[in-house]
Amino acid sequence: TAAKYGIMSIPTMNVYQGGEVVKTIVGAKPKAAIERDLADFIA
Repeated sequence: TAAKYGIMSIPTMNVYQGGEVVKTIVGAKPKAAIERDLADFIA
């Protein structure tokens, strides 16, 4: 799975919509930064 999605470092988070990757977040971040990155996807 990592090779399929081109994941080269840990941590990496992929966000999927409709079975497709719509956002990739790479690297350790504080909770607030992750929440900002994901704001468009969290209802």
